[in-house]
Amino acid sequence: MDNPFKSILRTNTIPSDSECQRIREFLVTSKQDAAKLEHLQSLLEELTAERDRLDAFIDVHLALITPVRKLPDDVVVEIFKATMPTNRNVAMSESEAPLLLASMCRSWRRLALSTPRLWPSFHIVIPSTAAEILRLNETVNLWLARSSVLPLSISLSAH
Repeated sequence: MDNPFKSILRTNTIPSDSECQRIREFLVTSKQDAAKLEHLQSLLEELTAERDRLDAFIDVHLALITPVRKLPDDVVVEIFKATMPTNRNVAMSESEAPLLLASMCRSWRRLALSTPRLWPSFHIVIPSTAAEILRLNETVNLWLARSSVLPLSISLSAH
């Protein structure tokens, strides 16, 4: 766009009253264009939100027909066992099996919590506060109960 005021932009020149009026008139189209773009941006945000809602709707319904839902429990348990570390004891963390597996869905939680082979190996990081020690005590008791009568492998570390 050709700008008749280019020569006085970024200067200390004070425009006259008539120049101020011409500048206002010159900006009308740009302001209208900016308003149109703002409206389009708002529409785009609405459409993006609607697409996100549709994607979520599709995803939860596709989950109903995934092949993993058809696997027998004993196969799922074998897969769970294959996710367990073999070169170290399991970290007692939600970001690692078996706690991660138990957090995926109700049926996996049921399977993970009822499969003692997932629980007899764990690593304990000794906490530094009494409150953390109490929480750890509860957690260790849960792991021991879930491991049933299986032989244990427990490792310890302190920070």
